[in-house]
Amino acid sequence: MTLFADFVKRRSLGLWSFLLVAAPLASAGCIIVDEDRDHDGHHVHDDWDDGDDDTVPPPPADDVRRVAIDTDATLSTEPGEGVGVFVEYTEGGTWTLWTTCDTNISKVVCSFDLYASVDTASELIDLAGIEIEKTDETRLVDIGVAYFHAETGSDIDAMTFATTPGAIVRLEAHLDGAEEPRFVYWFGDGVLHEGAPSSPIDFEPTAP
Repeated sequence: MTLFADFVKRRSLGLWSFLLVAAPLASAGCIIVDEDRDHDGHHVHDDWDDGDDDTVPPPPADDVRRVAIDTDATLSTEPGEGVGVFVEYTEGGTWTLWTTCDTNISKVVCSFDLYASVDTASELIDLAGIEIEKTDETRLVDIGVAYFHAETGSDIDAMTFATTPGAIVRLEAHLDGAEEPRFVYWFGDGVLHEGAPSSPIDFEPTAP
């Protein structure tokens, strides 16, 4: 079975308008996902362990994991074909968080609430939204803490912010009011990671 992660790939550095208008993976075809849905109607991945059986459950909330994120690695996927929270870091301290939903399949909109914060030795500045609508919001909720609310349908919503170069950024991702680390994607050590190992999760750039 082909999963949403199979259609998440590196993209070249370029304008966001190009990504939004000309989906780079249009030739990839339809995304096939599991027919199971969660309580809000979104498709869920069939390889995610929700802790309902005898397998090892996800780590407790206070066990925050730190992972590497590849500097200047970017991702792309087809808007509207799968649920995702994508994390990118650019050399010099620029972070981009962007979201997609499975609206083309589920016919519902994803409501995301993302919180990003920096370590105490770093600063977070220059917060901005990219191609967001009136239902979306970006703001600083505290010193060093950025908040992004996005109502994402068959489009892409994004937030960008600057930090001290090489800062460790902590991300907490909520979908429809519930913590959902399984939908977080990033490149680390040359590998596409699908699903965060903890919530929240700390990202450490491979280069400042």
